Amino acid sequence: MTARAPRKAPVGRPRQASLLRIVAQGLVPATSAPDVAEAVRRQLAVQGQQVSAVPHALISRTTGTQMADVERAFAHGRLVRSWPMHGTVHITTAEDHHWLREALAHRYESAMTTGASRWGVTQADVDRAGQSALALIAEEGPLPRARLISAWEEAGLLAPGGGTASSQVGSGRRRHLIVRLHWQGVLVQGPRADNEHLVVDARALPGSETGPGGSGGSARGSDGHRAALAEIARRYATSHGPVTAADLARWTTLPVGQAAQALEDAVEMTNAADYAAGEPCAAVRALVPLTRARMGEGPRGALAVMGAAGSASSARERATTVYLRADLPDLLAANSEDAERTLFLASFDELHVGYKDRGCLTDEAGERLICPGANGMFRPLLVDRGRVVAVRPVGAGLVWASGARRSARLERDVERAVRRVEERLAR
Repeated sequence: MTARAPRKAPVGRPRQASLLRIVAQGLVPATSAPDVAEAVRRQLAVQGQQVSAVPHALISRTTGTQMADVERAFAHGRLVRSWPMHGTVHITTAEDHHWLREALAHRYESAMTTGASRWGVTQADVDRAGQSALALIAEEGPLPRARLISAWEEAGLLAPGGGTASSQVGSGRRRHLIVRLHWQGVLVQGPRADNEHLVVDARALPGSETGPGGSGGSARGSDGHRAALAEIARRYATSHGPVTAADLARWTTLPVGQAAQALEDAVEMTNAADYAAGEPCAAVRALVPLTRARMGEGPRGALAVMGAAGSASSARERATTVYLRADLPDLLAANSEDAERTLFLASFDELHVGYKDRGCLTDEAGERLICPGANGMFRPLLVDRGRVVAVRPVGAGLVWASGARRSARLERDVERAVRRVEERLAR
């Protein structure tokens, strides 16, 4: 691809940060992934709670892929769906599932204990449910959720639905057992069928010892835990930057101080002399150095790269330091037209939900437009020149943002962006 020259006019701070993130996210051809599994690997984890939105998010970060490619990636076991972090469903590669899950499992121990107490679930119940599920999977193959639940009812682990109170308890027990068995690494979701992911045996996936912590594992207290957190930070900063420690903390639920240390470790790791040495897929897997920077004050404040030397030592420095791949400013300069083009992105897209500070992408009115009920249910969005200009609720037409400067050009580009995505999802 021929690099485009950067525009001469300066880009204001909010829009510059958004355009940098668009490039880092793989939403321009220069940084897009060769296939959907690699798109997920670069991001480490992609929001997956709305099953129908996942293919949209993945093809947006690849060139030339279609719905059939997404189906194959799950069917062949390259991608899986689970609750590896943030207490939320995410998509990961099969290779990353167990070490990522173990590295962050301690963040949800309290929630699991509370849920078990609330719904009257004992560890013996969990063990029986796991054994029942694994036996059924061995006999029948990947299971729809309804089949798994019926098996648990037959085993006496769940009572058939009755009145309102019992239905609530039954629903709570069902969800707790399913999430708990994913959290413990017993079950995971794989192949897609009828707009759901079928449940499979997670024990067949690569173990945590194959991750960044090596034989030391990745769980808290293990020898490999710090290395695992550094790898989480590396992939997040590479695929989402510029980001702060607060952004990473929100993405993972790690404490801000621990997130800051992980980012510092990632900078040190990626700037080591032997980093990615001998790795034949370094470019494909975006194994690039990270750097620190600061965003200038005011609406026209520009990104000021600080470099990788030293460290952000004080709490104040860490709070104001942003982390990004070192080549990101040059990538934006060479691909600014692609970064500014109109994008049609999925519900729960990482460009929006992957950060604590989303002010560079939209304002408070835009946030209400994307998530009108403030209930965690997000709408597909249209982004133009780095800013949200509209949303497109499923089954409905466009709803324009109040600040969008509508024009014949914008309306044409929005229509084209939607049509391109819909055509790819139909194949």
